Amino acid sequence: MKRIAIDLLQTVGLYLLVVVGGVFGFLVCAPVFGYLPYSDRPGPGWFGRFPGVGWADFWHGARFHLGWTLLLAPYAILCGLLLFVVARVLERFHAPRVVVAVVGALLAGFVSGYIVVAIGWYIAIAAPPVYAAVILGILYGAWLLPKRKVLIPRDV
Repeated sequence: MKRIAIDLLQTVGLYLLVVVGGVFGFLVCAPVFGYLPYSDRPGPGWFGRFPGVGWADFWHGARFHLGWTLLLAPYAILCGLLLFVVARVLERFHAPRVVVAVVGALLAGFVSGYIVVAIGWYIAIAAPPVYAAVILGILYGAWLLPKRKVLIPRDV
């Protein structure tokens, strides 16, 4: 039972780190390159200075996006739990690793994009952060969600 609890915490924690942390990183870094990843108003753009915002704007944006990320986190935890259950049930029924990886990638990509869109309306999120969430979810589901199987035979 302890092993399952540790696996659950690692799986959900890794999902939060990769997807939620990755989207946060995208939201914070995008304005530095002249792109505003949220709002229905024009962003800083490429109107004469690079980067598109100054460091004071960067830190203000980081605080703003951290608040939104904290709002996203409970939903991401639920999605991480769903991904854990699906992957471990498939592994329990001895599904090949490639099947777990494909199902995990498709499901993780879908739920990651879905929760970012669902919570993103609070900040009028643009499409690229949602695409980043989908890509990060696919990468997580394909490579990090399936457990590594030890292929060393046991001696009898």
